[in-house]
Amino acid sequence: MSDHDISLDEKRVYAEQTGTETLLVGTDRGLAAVAVSGDQIGEFALLTTTEVRDVAVRGGTAAVADREDVRTTDAGRNAVTGDGDVPFSPTGFGDAVAVSYDADTLLAAGPEGRAAVREDDDWTTCGMTPEARRADGPLLATVGGVYRVTGDETATDVAHAGLDDANDVSAAGPWAATDEGVYRLGNGWLAERDGRATVVAVRADHAAAVVDDTLLEYDGDDWSERDCPLTDLADVAYGAGALYAVDSSGTVAVDAGHGWRTRTIGLPGVAAIAVVEAR
Repeated sequence: MSDHDISLDEKRVYAEQTGTETLLVGTDRGLAAVAVSGDQIGEFALLTTTEVRDVAVRGGTAAVADREDVRTTDAGRNAVTGDGDVPFSPTGFGDAVAVSYDADTLLAAGPEGRAAVREDDDWTTCGMTPEARRADGPLLATVGGVYRVTGDETATDVAHAGLDDANDVSAAGPWAATDEGVYRLGNGWLAERDGRATVVAVRADHAAAVVDDTLLEYDGDDWSERDCPLTDLADVAYGAGALYAVDSSGTVAVDAGHGWRTRTIGLPGVAAIAVVEAR
């Protein structure tokens, strides 16, 4: 625990000025929620106890993919207020490895490659893909490259959208992290950085990626190495005014413009993170 940790009461006072974001961390031990105000890392809580493979957020709604089901909750913003248990609802998808929101539509992929969308409380299978690793919007990062789910209320489909060995994908851009490097979709997929890229996160014209175990950031013009106190990074994400990073052993880092602050949550096997932004 760092010397920048604050109590819940202090967090609430600080949040009146800065707003509090909730960082959701999917781990081998379950889903953790961490309250962050600016660069102050406050309370955290374990919300589920089943291994989480992926996590997605839309507004205050969150979804997790675990070995039993895709589960959702509308209590994302209140996850660490100490007001009681956070209810998660099963959706009936079954064993899941990736999950995302495409507007109001929930997308999920199973370990056998089944991709499906959920509307009006029902899952509709779109098709089969190679093994999925991550999802964002209508895109899936798979061992066979990037796949896109398309369709409407009457018909859905999933099709290969390019690249090979995709480890992560961002619908904004879109961008992809692959075993060959970081790519951005323009007139085809354009190589941005060479090397083995494991994660990518995008906000506006900024992008962050882990390439050959090094955190890099793109400012809209150039790439630069981003000093980070963590190694073995499992995922990165942008909040409203901060960059978050989490390592595989469960140490959270945040940089809101004044340098990194860290806190260990003691939950190993981190798979993915997502940010529930302040209202």
